[in-house]
Amino acid sequence: MLSRAPFVGFVLLFIAGILLGDVLLLAPYFSGHLALPVFLLAGISSFLCHYFELKRGVIISIWLSFIALGSFCRISGEQKLDSIISSFEESDYSGYEAKVISLPEKRRNSVRVEAEIVRVMESDNWVKMSTKVLINIPADADEIPKPGDLLIVKGRLERPMPANNPEQFDYRKYLRNKGILWTDQLGPGVFDVYHFAKKDAPARFWLTDISDWADSSFRENLADDRSYGLVKAMLLGRRDDLHAEQTDDYIASGSVHILSVSGMHVAIIFLMITTILGWLKKWRGGKVLYVSVVALLLVFYALATGFSPSVQRATIMCIVFVLAEVSGRKQLSMNTLGISALLILLFDPAALFDVGFQLSYLAMTGIFLFYNPIYAIFKPSNRIIRFIWQISALAFAAQLTTFPLSIFYFHQFPTYFWLVNPFVIGFTNVLLPAAMILLFASLINLDWLQWIFAQVVDWSAYFTNVSAGIPRYLPGYLVGQINLGIVETMLLYTLFLLIWLAYEQREFQYLKYSFLLTFLFVAISVSISIQSYLLTESISYNIPKHTVGSYKYGSKLYLVSDAAFRSDKQAFDFYIKNYVVTREIGEVIFAVKSAH
Repeated sequence: MLSRAPFVGFVLLFIAGILLGDVLLLAPYFSGHLALPVFLLAGISSFLCHYFELKRGVIISIWLSFIALGSFCRISGEQKLDSIISSFEESDYSGYEAKVISLPEKRRNSVRVEAEIVRVMESDNWVKMSTKVLINIPADADEIPKPGDLLIVKGRLERPMPANNPEQFDYRKYLRNKGILWTDQLGPGVFDVYHFAKKDAPARFWLTDISDWADSSFRENLADDRSYGLVKAMLLGRRDDLHAEQTDDYIASGSVHILSVSGMHVAIIFLMITTILGWLKKWRGGKVLYVSVVALLLVFYALATGFSPSVQRATIMCIVFVLAEVSGRKQLSMNTLGISALLILLFDPAALFDVGFQLSYLAMTGIFLFYNPIYAIFKPSNRIIRFIWQISALAFAAQLTTFPLSIFYFHQFPTYFWLVNPFVIGFTNVLLPAAMILLFASLINLDWLQWIFAQVVDWSAYFTNVSAGIPRYLPGYLVGQINLGIVETMLLYTLFLLIWLAYEQREFQYLKYSFLLTFLFVAISVSISIQSYLLTESISYNIPKHTVGSYKYGSKLYLVSDAAFRSDKQAFDFYIKNYVVTREIGEVIFAVKSAH
């Protein structure tokens, strides 16, 4: 199967090039421009090898071309960001003008917006400079800016705080991969807001207006706050109206991914549209009309969500699938998936490091590779049972390929995902299309249609929330503090691939390899656990507003801190919890530092 999906190989080589580019950036005397000549030479070499019928030479040259291209894209992008940082650090500016480019996001005591710097104030003169910035504004500010508004701010930007503690989440790197290099915390009296004229607004700000309109439509039609918060998160990608216990329920049920607009949401809309409009393909010239209508409806949904990066990726993926479907040739799903991933990474190599990107493509890979083998285990004749089993098999397939990465990042595993996900996904399949029809009815002012689909959305959201909350009433619903390193994660994915190859090719040797790999995985995991237990180390932490030190002995961590830190759970979770999990610490013992 994979031999008939060359773009899977191409995108894997391109990814290898991106990772190689990261390594080469660490070399002190390496110039990123060397990657481009290597790519050009590899391209010329592949042409010459093809001309002289050197088959192996063609293959090697193509491999090198994709690796070199990936390295070049990654290195050139990072060097561009570095040059922006240098220009701002060397500038003696005392203020800046920024244009807001995102809808305001509610935080605990503030409102956060993304903005683009337009110019800076140097010696009483405005100088054009450009970069992305994350700005926090007090929640009680007199005026909260909207997309397109200009902010005139006194003061300088700050770099995000780097990870100064062992195993700490690297917030600076996380923002950098999103193209955000600076942050600012605005206080009262240091900024002014200037509104833009809507008639002069650039087209990209219409997207946020559409998303804002969709938000107000949901708020008007959905009386229940929990239903409104869920729909807003699922369709618009904005979680600021979700209740804290709602988020905990979805984490515990293993369905937290539905709270973020992702490939799954677009796929559900895509399946609904293609099922309803499939008859168009039978017309003469209907395939062109079919592709056009499907693409337009997908873009309409993407516009309603504000066209976030995750929706952009999923929309590209689905449009590629539609084009493959009507091309007249037999297409392989994995090949189409590889094409969409390659297109995204060509334009944005940093998307590779986005957890949402990784989980979306792993989930789709799991569905394409493992859904049929899992579904074939049980073939019920009853339609209702068959439908439930189809959804269960789909959830199993997606969970199978995402759980190693989820554990690697989040260190927890939902025990009852197999019980809850079929219901959550089933109700979601009703909720998402109904919500889209509700928006359409709001757009054309059909009050009776609005009322009907508002009820459908409200009740399906209610049952989705109830389903997600079931595991919290069951024992051991969430296994936490699981440590899975990068080597163990890669071994698990290799194991899954070997098992799939054994099934696909009916080759027993792959099962033998998988048994050997299982033993290797266990040996490495046990070895890491033993080394972690025997490791003894002392750490002095760099935590703002706190003085904290620790001593690890065996599976215990002794923390010496100021009295305030002991009750500051947020600081502990951000700066120390990841260290506790990765060192497999079973008990944390606090010893409050004396004030004298």
